[in-house]
Amino acid sequence: MLREVKDRRVDVAVGPLGITLKRTAIVDFLIGVFESHIQFDFSFRIALRRPSNEDYMWTVYTKQFELGVWLILIFLTVGLVLCLYFVSHGFSRRATISFSDCAFTIFGFLCGQGSTLAFSSTAVRTAVITSLLLQVVTLSYYTSNLVSALTVGPPLPPFSDLGDIHAQSSITFGIVKGSRNTDDFTDSKNPLHQSVWRRMEEEDLALTAQDGMNRVYSENYALMLWGIYFKVNYAQDCRVFTLPTGYFPTYTSFALTKGSPLVPVFNKLVLDIISSGLLKKWWQELSLTSTDCSALETQPIELKTVLTPFLLLSGSILVSLGVLLVERYIANVFFRKSGLRK
Repeated sequence: MLREVKDRRVDVAVGPLGITLKRTAIVDFLIGVFESHIQFDFSFRIALRRPSNEDYMWTVYTKQFELGVWLILIFLTVGLVLCLYFVSHGFSRRATISFSDCAFTIFGFLCGQGSTLAFSSTAVRTAVITSLLLQVVTLSYYTSNLVSALTVGPPLPPFSDLGDIHAQSSITFGIVKGSRNTDDFTDSKNPLHQSVWRRMEEEDLALTAQDGMNRVYSENYALMLWGIYFKVNYAQDCRVFTLPTGYFPTYTSFALTKGSPLVPVFNKLVLDIISSGLLKKWWQELSLTSTDCSALETQPIELKTVLTPFLLLSGSILVSLGVLLVERYIANVFFRKSGLRK
């Protein structure tokens, strides 16, 4: 819009155009109509797509615990297997439990399964009770977190500002091409802003705010856009959200050609609107309500979400069939050798 005004192809650019020092050198702005102190925060915000269970298709059933917790569980499981094996061999003279039976028994306990093995000694029973207690504690925490995640979805990512976004190489950060953010980043002395601008590529820029929001929906993309624009158009869409930190508070107004005689005429109209209280009244009548995305209704779980356990079960069935074939083959070979010896 400013290019058309600068080239005198149009007389007035009507829209919330940000006022910057570079822009005032090529066009004339009217008195600010949309000001930062009027009811709304007119700073720029960073919009991101709200995560869903589909984003964690391969980890939706493992992200209930952090990596350190999983490592501790593996360590405890191996320790209990070794403990059960050694105490069964060291204190039971009647019958011992093989290592494979110990492993399957402990793993079955953690999965909520029982066992047909006879645990005769006190030491063996102590190891078994310890395994069952570990199962109760682990399963209670795991299932509660899993049910919550599948019902209301995963939590928001732990991002609060531009620095957090810049530190994530997997997230592409962009701005609207030709917007005032270009001047904001190029003129900023902030080291973070300079680093963000140096990393930004041409393809990271969005042609329009709507085009940028479409990329936010479909890609791992973060868009900086005017906060009031987001609030008016996307505040009720729970698929997206904005970070709490605002940037580059701005004054906006209409732009006219440099030296235009219409500037004082329009400025008088703006002053009349402000002094009459109409502008304040319009802002009060503009009701912008945001949807409470923390109170979402329960949605049916899609196939993509439960695809991982289905694949795991299918793989387990194939593995068990393979093991069965191998055991049958070994048994047949052993039977033939035994028959030949006789």
